[in-house]
Amino acid sequence: MGLMRRVEYLILFLICFHVFSVSSLSGKSVGDSYKYDTLSTRSKPFIIFYPGKYHKMAEKIGVILENSSGKIAGDLGIGEFDTIRVYIAGNKKDYRILHRGMLPEWSEACSDLANLRLCINAEAVLRSQRPIHVVIRHELSHLLFTQRVRGVRCPTWFLEGLAMSQSGEWTFSDHWHFMVAVWKKDIPDLEDLRGRFPDSGREAAMAYRLSYIAVNELFAKRPEDLMTLTAFTRDLGDFKRAFLLTFGKYPLDFADEFQAILSGKYKTRFILAASAPLWTGMVILFLIAYSVKRYKARRKIKQWEEEEKDVKRRGELEIKSS
Repeated sequence: MGLMRRVEYLILFLICFHVFSVSSLSGKSVGDSYKYDTLSTRSKPFIIFYPGKYHKMAEKIGVILENSSGKIAGDLGIGEFDTIRVYIAGNKKDYRILHRGMLPEWSEACSDLANLRLCINAEAVLRSQRPIHVVIRHELSHLLFTQRVRGVRCPTWFLEGLAMSQSGEWTFSDHWHFMVAVWKKDIPDLEDLRGRFPDSGREAAMAYRLSYIAVNELFAKRPEDLMTLTAFTRDLGDFKRAFLLTFGKYPLDFADEFQAILSGKYKTRFILAASAPLWTGMVILFLIAYSVKRYKARRKIKQWEEEEKDVKRRGELEIKSS
C-alpha cells in the first residue's frame, strides 16, 4: 500500500510540474533573460507577449495583425477565429525555447499550429531583408488555414505557397532565380515537397519559390476556388479528395501538369530576359532595390537600438529618483 501511495504522489508531482511549465511559458516568462509584457489588439483576437524593450515592435505587429487578418481570413472563408497568441523572443536562445523543436538557422518566425501560437525571433526580423509585415502575414496564413481546415494534413508545398501568396512574398530576385533554375533544370519535383523542406538555405529558397508559383498557377483563373478547397478539406478530412472535387484532378496529376507548364513558360521568359539590354536594365533595378532595402534595414535597426537606450536611461533615472 505504501508503494502505491508513493507512485500516486510521483504521478501527481509530474502532472503539477508539467502544468507549471506550460503556464510559465504562456503566462509571464521564458528562460531567465526577461519577463513578458502583454498587449491585446482591439478588434481582433490577438494577444502579444514581448520583452519590455520591444514594446514598439509589439505595437507594430498588433497593427499588422489587425489590418491583415480580415483579408486572409476572408480569402479562406473564415468569419470569426480563435485567439492567437504571439510571442516575441529577444534572441535566438529564447526563440528556440519558445518553439521547443527543430528550426533552421535562418528561421525568423514560426507557427505552433497545435497551440495557435506565432513565435518571432526579434533579432532575425530586424536584420531580415523581408519587411516585418511579410513575415507576420506568412505565419498568420498558416494559423488561420489550420483553423479553417481543422488541422487536416496538407502538402507542405501547398501550405507554404499559399502563405507566400497571401503575404505578398515575391520579389524580382525570386523571379529571376526561379527562371534560371528552370532553365538549368535545377528545381525539385512538386511531389517531393509534400513533407519537410530542406534545411539548406539555398535549397529551401527554391522549394518556397516553386511552391509559390504552383499555388499561383492553381488559383490563377478562379481565386474563389481556395474557399471551396478549404471547405471540402474541412468537411471530408482529406486534402486529396477535396482537391479532386475542386479541380477535377488529384494533386499528383496537377504536379505532373505543372512540371510541363514550367518547362514551357519559364524557359521562354528566361530567353527573353537574357537579352543584353533588358538584362542590363534588370541588373540596375535589382541593385537599386537592394540598396534601398539595405538602407531601410539599417535605419530600422538603429531606431530599435536608440529606443532600447531610451528605455535603459529612463529606468536608470527612475532608480536614482527613488
